[in-house]
Amino acid sequence: MAELDLALGATLFALGLIGGFTSGLVGLGGGIIMVPLLLYVPPALGVGALSMKLVAGMTSVQSFFGALSGTFGHKRHRRVSRSLAVTMGGSMALGSLAGSIASVKLSSELMLGVFAAMALVAAVMMLLPKTEDGPELEAAALVYRRPLAIVIGGGIGVLSGIIGQGGAFLFIPAMMYLLHIPTRIAIGTGLVIGLASSTAVLLGRAGTAQIPVLMSAVLVAGVILGAQLGSAMSQRTPRTALRSILSVLIGATAAKIGYELLLR
Repeated sequence: MAELDLALGATLFALGLIGGFTSGLVGLGGGIIMVPLLLYVPPALGVGALSMKLVAGMTSVQSFFGALSGTFGHKRHRRVSRSLAVTMGGSMALGSLAGSIASVKLSSELMLGVFAAMALVAAVMMLLPKTEDGPELEAAALVYRRPLAIVIGGGIGVLSGIIGQGGAFLFIPAMMYLLHIPTRIAIGTGLVIGLASSTAVLLGRAGTAQIPVLMSAVLVAGVILGAQLGSAMSQRTPRTALRSILSVLIGATAAKIGYELLLR
């Protein structure tokens, strides 16, 4: 396990800033961003190496605070559907808690494999065409299939709990392409849903002593600041650009993690 010194602490803060900004911008920034950053950047800079188990514990804390900070930013712009957040978030929270508790018995290799598989599914989903013309729909007027939202939330929640973060890289594309939710509402509501599932994951990790407190605190300090900056920028970014950013981030991470997994 890496020890926290000044160089590693500064690196964790900077990575938290990057992850928080991305979280606020496109609703991602938990595992899809932070897992590869925490796994590969510290050793590349020569400041330490973090195991997948350690990274999973840290991202459970980072995902919670990133979603919390980003939610406040998007709520100010009325991009959050309370109904969808409660429906999908509730089933995700239950699934995440179950997956998080079960994860203590899983190996780092298996956890990394689950992560790669989830990222690949999300990347393929983002390749599907999506047309959004005309004025943007108000979150309060949103209509969606509630039973489908519950099923999707529960299934993604179990897998998210296993890898220690909210799973936004999968449920945001699922909202956009399976539930047909507009892009900005999917991003804003996705942060709230991520907050619900991340809370459950955090409780499961904390209850099984899998969280490095000091490292997580430094990471979160950067996350909170970055998420506020990202949520403000998200409102000024075209919808097509937001979807493109999502697609690139998910696809690149799926390819990178899959490649590293094959080398093991």
